[in-house]
Amino acid sequence: MRTFNPAPARRALVLRMAAAAALLLGYADLARGGITFAPLAIVLGYAVLVPAVILTWR
Repeated sequence: MRTFNPAPARRALVLRMAAAAALLLGYADLARGGITFAPLAIVLGYAVLVPAVILTWR
């Protein structure tokens, strides 16, 4: 019998939300002219968080 462990599902949800937030904040800052935070947030989102989400996908 398999039991449901909510910890991996919660971790995956947190990673998805963090990726979405980083990308949205990065693009929002880019739209208002940000030249420091925007690229960092977008690269963090696409290079770190999105692959982490893909690796935890079920």
